[in-house]
Amino acid sequence: MGCEHAPPRVPGVEARTDDVQVTWPDGHAGRFPYFWLRENCPCQQCTHPEAWERIVDFMALPLTVKPDSVDADRAGLHLTWPSHDAPCDGTHYSWEWLDDHRLERHARLARKRRIRGWTGSMVDKDSLAVSHDAMMARDDDLERLLRHVDSTGVGFVVGVPTDRLAVTEIAQRIAFVEESHFGRHFDVLSKVDPENLAYTPNALQPHNDLPSRQHLPGVQLLHCRRNDVAGGDSVFVDGIAVACRLREQNPAAFDLLSSLSVMFRSVAADWEIANRAPIIAVDEDGDVVGTRVHPALLGPVDIEPDEQPAFYRAHRELLSIALEPEMQFSFRFEEGDCVIFDNARILHARTAFDSTTGYRHLQGCYVGRDDLRSRLMVLRRRGADYRIR
Repeated sequence: MGCEHAPPRVPGVEARTDDVQVTWPDGHAGRFPYFWLRENCPCQQCTHPEAWERIVDFMALPLTVKPDSVDADRAGLHLTWPSHDAPCDGTHYSWEWLDDHRLERHARLARKRRIRGWTGSMVDKDSLAVSHDAMMARDDDLERLLRHVDSTGVGFVVGVPTDRLAVTEIAQRIAFVEESHFGRHFDVLSKVDPENLAYTPNALQPHNDLPSRQHLPGVQLLHCRRNDVAGGDSVFVDGIAVACRLREQNPAAFDLLSSLSVMFRSVAADWEIANRAPIIAVDEDGDVVGTRVHPALLGPVDIEPDEQPAFYRAHRELLSIALEPEMQFSFRFEEGDCVIFDNARILHARTAFDSTTGYRHLQGCYVGRDDLRSRLMVLRRRGADYRIR
């Protein structure tokens, strides 16, 4: 005689004065206010069935709305509402959806995506690489590349043709090219009259690109079309790991760099762009979400005179951490490599090179962080219905 499996237990539901409390079989619980349950209703009167955007007149929803009935079964929570100026067919939420959207702070923090910083020994080019032909042809390989960028901040495409604008073709396979004052794409090579230090053979210190812009370019792509010079090795540093180490070593310095806005300025014959922002970006929970590090574009630092010494000490300590060899991942660009990295997270640098020994030509462009993340999420769905509640 075969074993019979017990049917899944329905969570406990308590309809209270202002909300519904749901208690799952393992004991964890969540409270859901009635207005919140009404406003998020997925019925076809309230949410467009294809565009999946709210069409209910939210100004017509009474803030004091309460359901006529609250019922629970294995499929989820069912509510009906009294008549008012915003019609509704009745509201249904699955238990899984409700669990994924519990409102309590501890629940939100438990499901929050947190980035794990890395040091140089924790990453390598081979493990982060995807072949060009594979990622251009197959969504599984594109997803693998985007997972690298999403989790580590860095991914490599190898075997890229050295054709002009191959980098924008890769960008367009991901999402859309994000333009800047450099244009739709840019060439990184030594120039006689450079408008940017990247266009010299000089060493570059670890930095985020274009912190002088109010909105940082999101994700940078750099494609190596040729590199046979002596020197010019690339260096990547995880800015989140650097900022977190500063917080461990010197909390006061961290607080200063994450709270004080300072000036970044980029000036050339064809542009003048300035912006004030903190050097370390934190979210509402105090988690580090990015940096704006660029000593060459910093300042003049426009903070109170009495704050200047502490700021410069803190800034120098942050830079010193970024320059520690153990924090750095170094590699040499080979012809046909394209690196993709999160510009709000990854500090990139370069050793000096001798331009008399050969030729070094990189071509680059940007893609929006939101667009890359969106592409990854769509690939992960694999055609599943995103509208299911």
